[in-house]
Amino acid sequence: MIEVKGIKKAFGDKVVLDGGSLKVNQGDVVVILGPSGSGKTTFLRCINHLETVDEGELVLSGKDYSLAQLSRQDILEIRRKTAFVFQNYSLFNNKTALENILEGLVIARKVPKDEALKIAETALTKVGLWDHKDKYPHQLSGGQQQRVGIARAIAVKPEVILFDEPTSALDPELVGDVLQVMKTLAEEGITMIVVTHEMTFAKDVANHVVFFDGGKIVEEGHPSDFFTSPKEMRTRQFLARILPDFAIDYVL
Repeated sequence: MIEVKGIKKAFGDKVVLDGGSLKVNQGDVVVILGPSGSGKTTFLRCINHLETVDEGELVLSGKDYSLAQLSRQDILEIRRKTAFVFQNYSLFNNKTALENILEGLVIARKVPKDEALKIAETALTKVGLWDHKDKYPHQLSGGQQQRVGIARAIAVKPEVILFDEPTSALDPELVGDVLQVMKTLAEEGITMIVVTHEMTFAKDVANHVVFFDGGKIVEEGHPSDFFTSPKEMRTRQFLARILPDFAIDYVL
């Protein structure tokens, strides 16, 4: 279980997060929705200290962390229990697909090379890219690069994978392959927190949806409720703008 309590974050005078809290159980797939600038990506990045936090707590593996007062050891522990999939892939351009995965296992986690190779093979096979293991990022499509990023994440066997808009940089025809991999991971019980604009994924795969606006969680709930009978007017306005079949008269 992972729980985030009361995260606050400001950039100068601009408050980006104002007390966001979220509880995620093992095996949950939580989708975070919201307009641009709502704080959803910052919230995700604060969980594993890719952004510093002004105030807030994290409970992970039964241990409490004060996010505003993390030691180097705390940060290392949190990052060993989480994995992050970036929207721009963030692969090493001078390393092959296989080497990109081995880097985190052998260098960062000190896994023996033979064991790391087996783990990397399993991960690349799971995302359908073992045949591309010797290719460099520039030799792969955007969708393939993102799948390498996902393979890198699952290889370290994290307690939760954090996805930051994993399909936003992809051509539309490549989105499906990435979402299918994520759906398979969900079916295997891997815990995920996903910032995305993919409504179909949110409806069909997630078991919890969170809506951010203005640095706050406005509404959250099961997809069957969230997409059919949202309680908050702001949520209804958002859905009416992005879902053609969402009844406009329900908003008014």
